[in-house]
Amino acid sequence: MVMKRRWPVTSKTYWCPECNIPLLSSYCYKCGGEGYELKLREPGDVRLAFRYDLNQILKSLSVEKQHSLLNELSRKIILLNKTTHIDDAKEVIVDGNIFGIMLYNPFERKWEFRPSYYGALHLLEKNAVETCIVKDKIKTNQLLYKKVGLVKEKYVILVNNNGEPKGLGKTMSNGKIRVIKVYKQKFYFETSRNTATIQDVIKGNEERLRHMENEATKFLLKMHSKISKRPIVSFSGGKDSLVSLHLTLQSLGECPLLFNNTGIELPETIETVYETADKYCLNVEEANAGNAFWKSVKFYGPPARDYRWCCKVAKLVPLARKILKKYPTGILNIVGQRAYESLDRAKSPRIWRNKWIPTVISISPIQYWNQLAIWLYIYKYKLKVNPLYYVGFDRIGCFMCPAGRLAEFEVVESSHPELWNRWEAFLYKWAERINAPKEWVNLGLWRWLGPATPKKILAKNAREYVEKWKEHYKAWLDMTVASVSINEKESRIVFSRNIDLNKVRKTCYVLGREIEEKEDTLTVFNGNRNIIYAFTRKGILTVKAKENLLEETLDAVKVIYRSLYCTKCLSCETLCPTSSIRVDIDNGVIINPATCITCRACLDICPIADVLVEKIVISLILGKYDAWRRKSRRKREKVAKFLERLLRVRLATKCPNIS
Repeated sequence: MVMKRRWPVTSKTYWCPECNIPLLSSYCYKCGGEGYELKLREPGDVRLAFRYDLNQILKSLSVEKQHSLLNELSRKIILLNKTTHIDDAKEVIVDGNIFGIMLYNPFERKWEFRPSYYGALHLLEKNAVETCIVKDKIKTNQLLYKKVGLVKEKYVILVNNNGEPKGLGKTMSNGKIRVIKVYKQKFYFETSRNTATIQDVIKGNEERLRHMENEATKFLLKMHSKISKRPIVSFSGGKDSLVSLHLTLQSLGECPLLFNNTGIELPETIETVYETADKYCLNVEEANAGNAFWKSVKFYGPPARDYRWCCKVAKLVPLARKILKKYPTGILNIVGQRAYESLDRAKSPRIWRNKWIPTVISISPIQYWNQLAIWLYIYKYKLKVNPLYYVGFDRIGCFMCPAGRLAEFEVVESSHPELWNRWEAFLYKWAERINAPKEWVNLGLWRWLGPATPKKILAKNAREYVEKWKEHYKAWLDMTVASVSINEKESRIVFSRNIDLNKVRKTCYVLGREIEEKEDTLTVFNGNRNIIYAFTRKGILTVKAKENLLEETLDAVKVIYRSLYCTKCLSCETLCPTSSIRVDIDNGVIINPATCITCRACLDICPIADVLVEKIVISLILGKYDAWRRKSRRKREKVAKFLERLLRVRLATKCPNIS
């Protein structure tokens, strides 16, 4: 099943039928001919296939005569286009046509290959696949008669009496064949099918690539002249940031590298960062998260696509502390972001201000480069790229990122078993805590916190568990919600355990400055007492408000959890616009009431308040797993702009020359 997504921007790739090479534009600079546009699945971010990929294609085909087919394919330029399916999927382009699609089967933990009509013709020509003659018309999901001698769970080409492909079938355990696909579209492009090299591709794209380089360097020069901040290149150890770095060196000269070491990078990545820095004699400013992820995961549980506490703990905080200390007036941050990497990046502008560190202005010289352009640039200038790309890795970063696919995790497991075993051991331990089935680990269900559609599809044998998200959420927490009562003017929430009012008192100033303490109750008043928050030692929260009662209640809940469970990530201390917060190693968060302006930005920065409470606790309070989407929730953009204004004032006070 394919998950359809609409991309705001897509990449176009062309093919020269004479030279048999891919093109970045419709004109081939090698032969002077015109290329045609490839019809690819969105966003069309094609890349070159490497030897590892060719072996993977042949293995997924399970074809006979693999050696001869490998020899033929290795002499051609082959493209891969990553797309979506139940897990990983890649369109394979050979000789300017879609040869087929590789699909990762998460249940069998193996790659499968479904040839297109063109691919079927080619495989039949090489006598490399099993066939089954079908005389009558066929339709998708139709069951055909048994054929003796076929291996079960294997693809076969369904042909007519003349040996022409009619469709694709898959053998069943009972020996029958299920029709997977009917070849209705039988058109394909005629090309020379000549062999070609990378140098041929570079030659065919010479002027287009030069134009892209010139545009990128002019962009860098223009932005540098407009923004009087120190340029610094964010270097992740990946191919995109490598190209951005090289473009920067060509246009602006030497500048330092900013490396965010999350503590969960693969060793090859760290080696690549420092080898690259040594090669170009550059300084590395390392924002090191140390062991923050492994310490925090014991409290938060595994990160998920809809539960990204890790980005704050392992990325935002180390980067913010490094930048604010080293470059208090800000930086011009040159990054390797590309629009075709994700939907979020496709929606991102080419120039933006960091919402949490507003003195950082980020720019991407390669925002609209596709992977083909990136790799041609790398080969043209003979840049040394991270070796992980040649052994099956499509992306470089945190090795267990929940945005990853099971196929990618399998590559991590095979290449770095000690790291993956550590992560998997933690997952099994957490699964036991929340009473999750084995599929939660084996099928990567942990990558979604709530019952998202992809999670339901994967959990075909554990659907009941996915639907019981409330039980799952309660087991996730140390302190959960016992009862909830919310009417027009008053709310009352009872928690499952007592509350340490001494800790709450140190952080409650974000709600209001006036505080009263009587026996086992702590009361906070906001402004002219139009909002009253009452916390009891027995774990009861009562809020009275004439307006916006729900959000005032939820902010009070955030204060409670933040007070009791502070993980010392330092996000609030680092980014408080008035420097009113101190994180004590023994006592947690302490707010100075004399300087706190109750802006509550700290509640939106704190991973406990903004992630754990928003995604789990509030979902239980409101009875909706996606309660974080509520319309009344404080808008991030509004908070970020407010934070920017205050933080700029704070920095201007310390650094009068700030721009």
